[in-house]
Amino acid sequence: MSTLPEITDLFARLASNLKSLDPTAKNEDCLEGVINPAISELNRSLNLDDEGSGVRVLDAALSLMCFKAPQVLESRVEYLVRTIVAIISSSMSCKVSRFQRQEILLIGSSIARDDCTELIEACADVIGRLKGHGKLSLLLSYAVVRVAALSSCYLYLSPLTPILREQSVHERSNNVLKLLPHFPGEYSLKNHEIPFRLLLWYLDPLILKHDVSKILQDAVDRPFLCLNKEFHERMDWRSIIICLVFSPTMFVETRALLHNWFLSTGLASVLQLLIELVSVILDVVSRPTWWGISAEMGSKLPFSAAYFPYNHHLYRILSGSLSSESFLYLVSIINLPISCSGKHSRPTIKQMPTEISTIDHKSLWAAAMNFPDWFFFASVLLFSEKSFEDDFHSKCGVAAPGTEKKHDIEPLCFSSAAARYIAWILSPADESHQDLLVDWLAKLSGSWPLKQFGSDTYNKEIADYYSKKLKKHRFPVYKGESNLSKEYNYKTIGLWLKEFQNIYLKNQNKTASSSAFCEPILSYSLRFRHGVLFRRIPLGILIGCPYHLDEFACEMLLHYSATGTIPRYTGTWKHLKLDSEGYNDSVVQTEEYTKEEAAAGASLVFRLTDLVVSMAATLFETEESGLEFIFQVKVKTCRYLIKCIKKLLPFNDGIMLMDLFNRLLQWRNNQGQDVFQGCTDLDDVTNELRLELCSL
Repeated sequence: MSTLPEITDLFARLASNLKSLDPTAKNEDCLEGVINPAISELNRSLNLDDEGSGVRVLDAALSLMCFKAPQVLESRVEYLVRTIVAIISSSMSCKVSRFQRQEILLIGSSIARDDCTELIEACADVIGRLKGHGKLSLLLSYAVVRVAALSSCYLYLSPLTPILREQSVHERSNNVLKLLPHFPGEYSLKNHEIPFRLLLWYLDPLILKHDVSKILQDAVDRPFLCLNKEFHERMDWRSIIICLVFSPTMFVETRALLHNWFLSTGLASVLQLLIELVSVILDVVSRPTWWGISAEMGSKLPFSAAYFPYNHHLYRILSGSLSSESFLYLVSIINLPISCSGKHSRPTIKQMPTEISTIDHKSLWAAAMNFPDWFFFASVLLFSEKSFEDDFHSKCGVAAPGTEKKHDIEPLCFSSAAARYIAWILSPADESHQDLLVDWLAKLSGSWPLKQFGSDTYNKEIADYYSKKLKKHRFPVYKGESNLSKEYNYKTIGLWLKEFQNIYLKNQNKTASSSAFCEPILSYSLRFRHGVLFRRIPLGILIGCPYHLDEFACEMLLHYSATGTIPRYTGTWKHLKLDSEGYNDSVVQTEEYTKEEAAAGASLVFRLTDLVVSMAATLFETEESGLEFIFQVKVKTCRYLIKCIKKLLPFNDGIMLMDLFNRLLQWRNNQGQDVFQGCTDLDDVTNELRLELCSL
C-alpha cells in the first residue's frame, strides 16, 4: 500500500505537468524541460547518442501516431490523476476487529487524519489547474474529500479507548475551505456514490450551516418565493435536499439549527423555512422518483423514524390526515386536559420541565410547530358549533368523508380541545398562562356570532348554490359575487375584532410581565408566539366560514392577522362606520397601507391559500368538494390581495415584482386551469404587473 510521501510525490509530478500545459506560463523552456527526459529515454532505447537525431526520432514517432507533444502531456495528466484516485480509493476498507471477546466494525481509511490534512493541501494546489480537463478535477477532489471524510478524528490506543484529536479537526476544516471555490454546482446520483456536498458537510459542519444560511437569506429577502417550488426547481437547492434525505443525521442537525435560530430571533421567515424543509423531506421520502431519485435508491431510503428520532409517534399523527377526531387524539397524546363541560381545570399538579427543554428541538412543541395545519385547524374548531366536517359539509351540501365511523362527541369538546391546543402552542411551559389563555379563547369563541347562527333557510340557500355549482363545473370558475345574503359584513367583524384586540392586549401585558423572568434566548420566540401567532387565530373564521363573510369582512380579518391593525373603510362605505367607543383610535384607512403592510398582507394570502390546499387534500373525500373549499377561500381573499399588489406596484423592485408576478400566476391556477376567468380586477392587476416588469 502506498505511503503518504509516495502520494504527495505523484501530486508534485501532476503539478509539474499541469504547469507545462499552462498557456500563460512565462517560461517558454518549460515544455522542453519536461519533454527532454522522455527524449533521452527514447534515445537510450534506440542506442542513439545524438540529441538532434533523438528529437527527430521522437517527432517522427509522434507524427506516425498522430500525436503532438502537448497531447502526450495531457495523457500523462489524465493517467496521473487516475493513478492517484486509485491509490487513495484502495486505502478505504471495511473490516471486523476482535478485541477481548468483542467484535468492532471498523469502516474508514488507512490514511491517518493528520495525513489527510496534507493530502487536502496537495489537492488544493493542483485542483484549480485541472479546469479544462473534463471531469478530472471532480474525480480527484471527490476521492480526496471522501478519504478525508472516512478518516477518523480519534486516536485509538485500543479499540475501546478513543481519544479525540481536536487539532486535526481544526486543521481539516481550514484546508477544506480551499476546495470550496472548486466545488461543482451540479450533483449526480450515478453509481450510488455519496454526494460531494454531503462529504463536505461531514468534513466541516460549517459548510452545512453556510448552505442553510444562503437559503434562509433568499427566503428573508424574497418574501414571495414559493419555497416548496424552489426546492424542486433550483438544482443547488434540490442538491441540498437530496443530501439531507441521504443523511438523516444531517437533517436532524439542520432542523435543530433552524429551530435554535427561530428561538433566538423569533423571525417568521426562519420558522417558515423550517416548516417547508420538513414538508419537503417527507415528500421526497414518499415519492423519491419525482425528485430525481431512482426507484432502486428510493426503496433503500430510511423510514421516517430516522429523520424524526424524537417523539416519532407524534410525528406520525401530525403528518397524517386532518380530522376532528384525529385532533382530539392529538390533544390527548400531548396530555392536555380537555373539559366537555366548559370548565377548564387541571388534574393533580405535576412538576413541569424547564422552559428550555419544553421548547427545544427535541420537544413535543417543536414537533407541533413544524405542522401549522393543526394550529389553524384548531382555530377553525374554536369557532365551529360542531366538528369541522359536519359544520362545513352541512352548509355545502357535500357528504363528509368517513361519516359512518364518527362517534357521538359533544360539540363543546372540539372547542375546548381547540382552545387548549392553541394555548399550549402559545405558552408551552407556563401552565397558569395556558389556563388564562383557555379562558380568554373560550370567551372569544362564545362571543363569535356565527356559532349562534342557526338559520336553516340560509344553510339551505348555501347548500343549493354550491351543489349546483359542483354539478356544473368540475373546476370552479370565478363568476363574480354570489347572490347570497351578506349576513355578517365588515361592521359585525369589526366589533368582534375590537373585542379580540382587547384580549390580545391583555395577553401582551401578561407576556411582558412573564418575559422579565424569561431567559434572554427565548424572549424573541415568546414575542412571536404571543404576537404573530396570536393574531393568526381569527383566520380560523375565514377558513371555516368563508361562505358567511363578505369580502370586506375577510379583508379586515386578513389585514389584522398580517399587521395587527384593524382597517377602516372610507368612500362609499363611510356612512357605515362603526361606533365611536374608542374604535377609530386603533384603526387605519386602507388607502394608507405601507409597503411593509402590503407585502405582509400579500404574503399572508399566498401562505394561507397554500395552507388551505394542504388541508383540503385530507379533509375531503372528493376532488370537487376540495376544489370548492379552496376556491371559496381564494374568492374571499382576492379583493385584499389586489389592494396589496396595487400598493406594491409603484416600488421599482424588479426581483420582488417578478416573484410577486410568478406567485400570482400560480395562485390563480388550480390544477392547470385559471379559476378566475372573468375577474376583471384581478386581470387588470396581473396585466399591470406584467407591464411593470417589461418596463424594468
